[in-house]
Amino acid sequence: MRARRSCFPLVLGIALVACGPLPEEDGVEVETSPITPSPPFLGDPAKGAVFGVDVSHWEGPLAQRELDCFWDSGVRHLIAGTQVEEVTRQQLAMAASRGLTVDAYVYLYWDRDIRAQVKEAFRRTSGTPIARMWLDVEENPRGLGANALGDLVQQALDTCAAEGKGAIGCGIYTGPGFWKSYLANTTRFASVPLWYAWYNTKKTLDAWSSEAFGGWPVPTGKQWAEQVLCSVGVDKNTIQVSAQPTVVVDRALPPDDGLPPPAPTGLYPADGAVVSIDVVKLMTATIPRATKTQLALERWDGAAWRSWYTWTVSDPFLRTFPKRSSVYRFRARAQNAHGWGAWSSFVTFDYGTYTGTRPGPQPPAPPTTPTPPPTTPPAPTPPSPPAPTPSGTPPSGLAPDGASLASTSVTLSWTPVSGATRYELAIENQLASGSYSPYVTYTTPTTSKTFYPQVHKTTYRFRVRAEVGGSYGAWSSFASFSYN
Repeated sequence: MRARRSCFPLVLGIALVACGPLPEEDGVEVETSPITPSPPFLGDPAKGAVFGVDVSHWEGPLAQRELDCFWDSGVRHLIAGTQVEEVTRQQLAMAASRGLTVDAYVYLYWDRDIRAQVKEAFRRTSGTPIARMWLDVEENPRGLGANALGDLVQQALDTCAAEGKGAIGCGIYTGPGFWKSYLANTTRFASVPLWYAWYNTKKTLDAWSSEAFGGWPVPTGKQWAEQVLCSVGVDKNTIQVSAQPTVVVDRALPPDDGLPPPAPTGLYPADGAVVSIDVVKLMTATIPRATKTQLALERWDGAAWRSWYTWTVSDPFLRTFPKRSSVYRFRARAQNAHGWGAWSSFVTFDYGTYTGTRPGPQPPAPPTTPTPPPTTPPAPTPPSPPAPTPSGTPPSGLAPDGASLASTSVTLSWTPVSGATRYELAIENQLASGSYSPYVTYTTPTTSKTFYPQVHKTTYRFRVRAEVGGSYGAWSSFASFSYN
């Protein structure tokens, strides 16, 4: 996990090279290739471990499209570094919003106040749904002996426990080479959760039988590669996660409504933001069925807005490097098979430290051209026939029911309802208290749906209702199954 340098510097200054589309002349459109997921890796289900990635500040903010590509590649957990608060908070928020569980790590420097480093990491992640703070033990101790270094690790653990207050766990990240060389392979911390690095072809936690060190009986996670995934430089891990996602995302593609896409939302940088790193990552939320996005950037010159660049990209984000500190604004629009949609409103952000005259209130978006009235009155529209009465018969034959399952995916099915055009199914999982909590709701035109349970060693239940004639009928009874 040693801090990776991406292709942009951290501190605001002169940018030498861009990641992604390079700026061109004003108005030039730059085409990019869409990012694609890798074949899914599902971790080590037999050990209750998922596929996780960790990212540092060098990767900058993450786009929704990148997180969804992670998901399609099998990623279910993300661990963010705490080096730059602006980046840390965005990475964690974006990952959590797309259905991943999250942790954070603090890279420990031995010549700095250990307690202060850990406290600052907790401050930078306050309010985020991290379940564990990992203490990154890999910095060269430069002459510190094993006992002194172990005492510093203990300081970090004690501070972590105090800051976590029982709600956020603590763990150690390290590698066998470091642990054996600088900590004399001590077993002092064998009761602390371990996430270790060993870059080889062994991706399961069973590899511990031949890779063990430090007295740990079993590891919590293993980092086994440093690679690019979905255009992001990540470390790849197989790791056990005890937390549940805070958001469950319905990834079903909505039906094509035959219209151009709506104006994009979720523009980043957000309105009023101050970007303190060299790269500016312009991005929007993903719009289903959109094939291209235009991003139009303008710069405030102290008196008026000046057009900067307009890009056309396959995915709704790009990295760019403004040439000077100033106030910038951008807007976006998307294209699908039915044409270009409306522009979003502008969002305005500061890049670096700007001290000049600031822009005033932004003018409203120009009105659209009104449709001219018809030259002849339209023919009267005949009344629509009454909608058929929705069927009150709920689906039956729900399966699985009463089974005990351990597969990576579960296919839910039911018998068809006459005249149904789609079905809604609601899945719940059982909490430790014995009560059930909503897990995810899907809609589908078919009589089956495959999903990938993320919570193990629990019981799931689901029910289904059918839409007939535009209205939903009654819910079925619940079917339940245990999941290991």
